[in-house]
Amino acid sequence: MVKEMVLLQIEEKRQQMIELALTYGFTAKETIECSQELDQLINQYLQQTRIFESPSPSVQ
Repeated sequence: MVKEMVLLQIEEKRQQMIELALTYGFTAKETIECSQELDQLINQYLQQTRIFESPSPSVQ
């Protein structure tokens, strides 16, 4: 359930970033800050998925 909420936040933030980029430009402060927030959400999602996945055994 938490993963789905984060995925929704990621999609909303992505849409916001696109709108900011189209309005202010790709290198505008607002766009970059939003992109960094999106990165944080993606990292949060990846951390949560790793917690729920069991590590695969090493093959040697």
